[in-house]
Amino acid sequence: MRNILKKRPLWISVLGDSISTLKGYSRPPEAVFYEGAYCYEAGIFTPEDTWWGQLIASLGGCLLVNHSISGSMVCKHRLCEAPTYGCSEERTAALGRDGLSPDMILIFLGINDWGYGVTPTPRHHGEAEDPAVFSVAYRLMLEKLRRQYPDATLCCFTLPISTCTAHKTMSFPYCYAGWHIDAYCEAIRDRAAAYGCRLVDWRRSGIPHDTIDGFHPNADGMRVLAETAASFLSQND
Repeated sequence: MRNILKKRPLWISVLGDSISTLKGYSRPPEAVFYEGAYCYEAGIFTPEDTWWGQLIASLGGCLLVNHSISGSMVCKHRLCEAPTYGCSEERTAALGRDGLSPDMILIFLGINDWGYGVTPTPRHHGEAEDPAVFSVAYRLMLEKLRRQYPDATLCCFTLPISTCTAHKTMSFPYCYAGWHIDAYCEAIRDRAAAYGCRLVDWRRSGIPHDTIDGFHPNADGMRVLAETAASFLSQND
């Protein structure tokens, strides 16, 4: 009988915050936003309803690990030693499983850094290596991911703008906690280019996605994010 060789799956992992969580599919399970009432409010119940599930499907891949933690940042918080920040060894080393390493890593982090008002880029020489500064922490995160998964394609995502049709008086806060969103997006672009990452520039697309509260996408918002991301990635294929 003739042997038929099966093509190996394209294993894709996700490194994110609450926007990328889903009960039963992201870990750790105790740090999930999309569960219970929020799933019903957003209309999100399965990976097929999420931006990452739709994007992985469009790329012909399979989810390996979704390591997304609600409330997490790229930066190391000055007052917190919990290993939930994106540039930590614990987060960057947790994207493989069962002896498998990811072929691609989708990195969508930064909204909480913006929300907490962390410094986007060093303001003086003393902050050049401070992991509490966004661009420094983003560099450290990419360095660790490159070292941990040398053969993986790293995909960095800038911060998107949003709408909230459920609350029509709500407007997107381009300036939040003292900083403009573009300061963080520019830092992401710079680091992605420096480390040879693929870039999904949601911010530069200018396409808003719908949310339930101004930040967490509903099902339609997830679809918009996925379609925009797929468009960016297809441009470089």
